Amino acid sequence: MTIHRHPSRIEPWKGWRIIILFECAIAGSVVAFKLARLLAGDNGAPTPDVTAGLATVLGGIGGAVGSLILAGGYGLPGRRGWLFAVLCSLIAPPLAGGVGGTLMMPGPGTLIGAYFPLWTFYYPQSLGLWLICLVLIHLHARRLRSGHFM
Repeated sequence: MTIHRHPSRIEPWKGWRIIILFECAIAGSVVAFKLARLLAGDNGAPTPDVTAGLATVLGGIGGAVGSLILAGGYGLPGRRGWLFAVLCSLIAPPLAGGVGGTLMMPGPGTLIGAYFPLWTFYYPQSLGLWLICLVLIHLHARRLRSGHFM
């Protein structure tokens, strides 16, 4: 099979978006779980497993839906690529929270869900986890866009 490359395009294999979708879903789940645990720690009460589990599932769903919209921003070459990756990663948590909040309670849940992930940037642990996910997803998307499957 021959892959024809146009000089202005860097997408020899379109399936890379599916892999990025799963990676963003996993990243959303991990960051949401960590954030739920951190927020519960501020109240002095342990997080019930149901709450952390619900946050994990909704974070995964939100990450997957967000990556459907934002996957094109990952893996671009050079400084512009890093800029797009950071912008997409800044938009992704509120977008994911809005999707998760809408699934829980349409209307008010959408607004609360979009606000909740902004706490990700308040806690150093969740911010560090978010940055690690951003870098790993961007570097892997760059590799996938260049034609390397793994």
